[in-house]
Amino acid sequence: MKKYKYWDLKQCDREEIKPLARQLGISPVTAGILWNRGLKEESAIRDFLYGKKEPYYDPFRMKDMRIAAERIMQAVRDHEKIAVYGDYDVDGITASSLLYLYLKEQFANVCTYIPKREGEGYGLNCEALQSLYDLGITLIVTVDCGISGVKEVAEAPRGMDIIITDHHRPPEILPAAYAIVNPKQADCAYPFKGLSGVGVAFKLCQALEKLQNPEAPLWERFTELAALGTVADIVPLQDENRTLVKRGLKAMETTSLTGLRKLLEVCRCANEPLTTEKIGFMLAPRLNAVGRLEHAQLAVELLVTKDEIMAEAMANDLNNENAVRQEISRQIFEEAIELLEKQGPVGPAIVLAGKWDPETQEGWHPGVIGIVASRLVDRYYRPVILISVHGDQAKGSCRSIPPLDLYDAIDACSADLIQFGGHSQAAGLTLESDKIEAFKLHFLEVVKNSLQPEDYQPHLSVDVEWDRHEEMSLAFLHELQMLEPFGCENPAPLFMIRGAEVHNPRLFGQEMNHLRFYVNVGYHSCHCIMWQGAPWQYCLTNNAEADIAFKPHINVFNGVESVNLDMVAFRMDMELHDYRKSQELKENVLAKLLQSGRPFTVFINQGSGEEAELSAMPNVTIRYYGDLCDESAESVVFYELPRKDIFQWNNFPVKGGQGCALYILYNMDDLYIQKNRMQEEYPDRAHLAEAYRFIKKVLQSQAVAKLNQLTYQAEKRQLHLKDHDLQIFRELDFFRQQGDSLMMGSTERKQLDVSPTYARLCGERDALLEIYQNSLRIACPRIQSLKRR
Repeated sequence: MKKYKYWDLKQCDREEIKPLARQLGISPVTAGILWNRGLKEESAIRDFLYGKKEPYYDPFRMKDMRIAAERIMQAVRDHEKIAVYGDYDVDGITASSLLYLYLKEQFANVCTYIPKREGEGYGLNCEALQSLYDLGITLIVTVDCGISGVKEVAEAPRGMDIIITDHHRPPEILPAAYAIVNPKQADCAYPFKGLSGVGVAFKLCQALEKLQNPEAPLWERFTELAALGTVADIVPLQDENRTLVKRGLKAMETTSLTGLRKLLEVCRCANEPLTTEKIGFMLAPRLNAVGRLEHAQLAVELLVTKDEIMAEAMANDLNNENAVRQEISRQIFEEAIELLEKQGPVGPAIVLAGKWDPETQEGWHPGVIGIVASRLVDRYYRPVILISVHGDQAKGSCRSIPPLDLYDAIDACSADLIQFGGHSQAAGLTLESDKIEAFKLHFLEVVKNSLQPEDYQPHLSVDVEWDRHEEMSLAFLHELQMLEPFGCENPAPLFMIRGAEVHNPRLFGQEMNHLRFYVNVGYHSCHCIMWQGAPWQYCLTNNAEADIAFKPHINVFNGVESVNLDMVAFRMDMELHDYRKSQELKENVLAKLLQSGRPFTVFINQGSGEEAELSAMPNVTIRYYGDLCDESAESVVFYELPRKDIFQWNNFPVKGGQGCALYILYNMDDLYIQKNRMQEEYPDRAHLAEAYRFIKKVLQSQAVAKLNQLTYQAEKRQLHLKDHDLQIFRELDFFRQQGDSLMMGSTERKQLDVSPTYARLCGERDALLEIYQNSLRIACPRIQSLKRR
């Protein structure tokens, strides 16, 4: 779970919204969410919620669409060989499948071609075009690629026409293709620019159908493929994309596409309502996996086949490939973190390179580094470029943070590259291996000059602040479902509650890596789930109070609906991580904390034997209990069990406040150690009785004993005579001392409490033990209330 320093709560004019909500028959909360997303007119909101009367734009409004469609229909009529040339991601796979299926229905002589990620790379390549031409193909229609293929189009075989359909940002110089269909072209009048590659292919099919049936409604078959590619490519779920995904999700539930049905079965998504979340986390990764590790052509064959047995086998193969991909990405992720830790503090961006051996399949697989780059962005909140190096050439996958336009940043370094392409938040590039270091330095400088320090702090955009005393009803959540499908630029509404109290937190999952707990909302206790929340189990403890940010949804179990809250983030005035009941060694916990590179203020007792070792650790500042923490300190550790009563209003050393984290690492092991030390430092009845018997026995055999000899004899019997032992005995007149000699005193029985030294030391011991025990049992809410104002 990502931590957010800034929570940006959206505001709206409540008085203006109330009449709008009444007109629409929705709650003011839902109306407010839509208002803040730019929908402020009743007609616009109705179109969004219920769909437009005319859901699709005229495909011929897109530049070159008529030219492209007429050339394709000519090829169909003349039985020319056509190749649909796609990309190896889900958008390209679904676009290739959709256009292929449509053209096959027109009895076209058509095939699909997906370049191999390894060896061919992204987009058009001259060798592929030549081999396709040698097979008799005279018309190439690209989908989800081609807009950057200036050289490849120029060098294409004579007699081959190339139509480019794409949605990526066009470069300044465009390929000299027969036609270019891309709504992002500067002089394209198409009203919606956010289509995916499969969305553009879908519009091309609409245009082809319109040429044949001018009076018929716009074609809209295979919307399930359009939905799959649109969601996977993370394009805005607005306008036509919203229509495609909404209708496509519905069509997917009863799809006639054999391969897609088998894939749904493998993902355990068959026979149930489908959501964009299931596409993003279940279907898309499996289609992507084969393109990353093997050949995406297999995924196209799955989506277009009608053979039940073949489809089932291919779906299982994709599922297995995805498991392999997960393991490879985990290994690369761990290696990348290790490299970053060796480099020291993370700079303005992360650029890492690793070797790849395609023969042994070892190293940084070029098909997986994009996934790892995304995980590193989540972890470090920096733009990330990971580069897979093989021989003289290297390929990079790039991911960004919202404040940086990645395409522009890479474009500024394009002199170091062979080629690149992509979007503002994701891109790919190719460069010579010996230019990696020069590119890295250039890119880091561009990022440094493009971003400000505040850009490196992630912002959480919150739609609604919910009063924790107000009920969150199932009827309201059903109303929120009208805003679906959720995705890019139409995210699931994010709510926040201030001062929520955590109850009954528990880890769950096969690897016990998720966290669940309950919070009271209105009169009901709502089940909260924090995926990958195990690291926060020592912070979100029972009765802990925190502001929580969440996405509410309806959970159905045994036919009964209930309100569940999916946790996105939390914050506290002082983030308290309580390891007092943990079984983990505090040394290991501290080592993990220090791996973050953040500066830590570590509190210990004065005179601690661990001070030297802790002081030598990087980014550690030592403070003694009783001192006050610097106000600028944001990460504080209570390492040892304190010998001073710091949990008092005037003694608590931490100021707290937003962004401050306190880690209490001492535990019951520390109490055990301190109790053993107390036996050495303070009088013990059993020890005093043993010492008395020993000294008495010695003095019965010799009237006078020298102190140094007496101590020596005691040590031989593993009895350590302390200064306070003799002081107590003298005060009780059990023994008398003259200089360095000891002799018998009174034999009268006396209570130990008569000795002032014994009474004083016992009082100190009991007070210290009370401090230790209080430091271990004081409740987290009480500790948080003590922070200095």
